[in-house]
Amino acid sequence: MPTVPSSPRVLAVDGNSLGHRGFHSARHDAEREGTTAPFVTGAVVGMLASAWVEGPYDAVVVGFDHPVNQRKLDFPEYKAHRAATHPDLPGHLQTLRGHLRECGFTVVEVEGAEADDLLAATVDACAARSWPCDVLSSDRDLTALVGPTTRLLRPRATFADLKVYDEAAVRAEYGVSPAQYTDLAALRGDPSDGLDGATGIGPKMAARLLRDYGSVPGMYASLQHLPPKVEAALRASRDRVERNLELMAPIPHLSVDVDGAVAAGVDCGRLERTLDELRLFGPARRFVRAVTAPPPPPMPPMPAEPDDLLPALAGALSPTPVTAAPLSGEQATLF
Repeated sequence: MPTVPSSPRVLAVDGNSLGHRGFHSARHDAEREGTTAPFVTGAVVGMLASAWVEGPYDAVVVGFDHPVNQRKLDFPEYKAHRAATHPDLPGHLQTLRGHLRECGFTVVEVEGAEADDLLAATVDACAARSWPCDVLSSDRDLTALVGPTTRLLRPRATFADLKVYDEAAVRAEYGVSPAQYTDLAALRGDPSDGLDGATGIGPKMAARLLRDYGSVPGMYASLQHLPPKVEAALRASRDRVERNLELMAPIPHLSVDVDGAVAAGVDCGRLERTLDELRLFGPARRFVRAVTAPPPPPMPPMPAEPDDLLPALAGALSPTPVTAAPLSGEQATLF
């Protein structure tokens, strides 16, 4: 049994997000090569290896959507506009769950809940213990989980292009604090989930209103103080905005066993054995290298302050101006 660190760092992974990304990025290569290996599992383990540079991590918790989705039951319009998934994708996602569990990672799924809800529960459990936690997902709605001990690792065009969001980065990009991000999304709407926001209220206007009034409820309590056009837009869209807030909020009171995940640790030997049996030799070696690589060397010391440099520079400076020789030949064509 591995030694449990006093302040472990947990990596909370959106299994559906990474599984979708792995399926669509690797499917054509797998079909062309005729491979029988579970390529989605290999792709996802490779993504975890890429993200490890932001760690290291003492535990990995992977959340998955349950087939029964309570939000869809309560609001049929939720995600109803999305195109049908590839017929092979659900089977790959189900297989991925089992493989990641066999690798020793903590895989969680709860009836009615989505991966987002389980990642929020993981973050809450880590925060209650003052443990640092990084959330790995392409879903920007998880920006709301960022806090003093929580970062969002969000891959962009390629997985190597991993944007790291802490509280300062969230404020710089969206103009609000992470705690206000769900209110911002509720006002703006979320086309990817089929949710319209307040008509005529874009992200910049929404951010400004939240900076002034704090929250969506605070905004609606102050409608009489808003410009007439903004007031009319918010009144007309109130049902949609409040529906969005309800849908975007994590399902409360979910439990994730982060203590068990940390006690289990990250078992490279178990992962290698599991993936070797699946003939996923490359992803196995890549993950083990990422986990066992020595830490980067310390940063070099900061240069001396300008005031400290002045005495040394004073003796080196020549009072006689130096005239540079005129450029000629090839140099003249370069400048």
